[in-house]
Amino acid sequence: MFLLRFFVNEQERRQSVRCAYDYRCGYCGVREEETGSKLEIDHFQSRSAGGSDDLDNLVYCCPTCNRLKGDFWLLGNLPVTHARLLHPKRDDLSAHLREDVEGRLVALTETGTFHIERLRLNRPPLIALRRSRQQRATLWQELKLAQEEQAQLQERIASLERSLEETRAQLARLLNR
Repeated sequence: MFLLRFFVNEQERRQSVRCAYDYRCGYCGVREEETGSKLEIDHFQSRSAGGSDDLDNLVYCCPTCNRLKGDFWLLGNLPVTHARLLHPKRDDLSAHLREDVEGRLVALTETGTFHIERLRLNRPPLIALRRSRQQRATLWQELKLAQEEQAQLQERIASLERSLEETRAQLARLLNR
C-alpha cells in the first residue's frame, strides 16, 4: 500500500511540475510536442547541494538542458550574482535575457551570459526553433490583420450593396412617375 501511495504522489508531483511549466523546458523553452516525448524533472538546487523535492525546487526540462546543467549549483568563490543559473519561475528572465530577430538569446547581464553559456541556449536547433516560432508568430499576426481587413471589406461591400438597392429603388420610383 505504501509503494502505491508513493507512486501516486510521484505521478501527481510530476504532473504538477509539467503543468507549472506549461509542458515545456523551463530553461530552453522546447515543448513536449517538439521533442516527441515527455521531458524530465530537474532539481534546480541539486540534491547533492542540499536541494529538496519541494515543487518550487523542481524544474521541468529537456534531457539536453538537464544534462548540461547537471548537479550545478554555484561555482566556488565566484559571486552568486554572476555564477548562477536563472530560475525559470523565480527570476525575471527578461531582465537578464532577450531574443534577437535571428532567434539567438542575448545576455543583458553577467548572470544572463553565464546562464546562456552554461546551458548552451544558443545551440543551432534552439536558434532554428526560435526562428520558426518568430515566423509563425509573424504569420499569425498577418493572418489576424488579413481577417480584420476581410471583415472590414465585407462590411463595406454590405454597405455598398444596401446603398445600391436604395439607389435602384429611387431610380425605379423616378422612372415610374
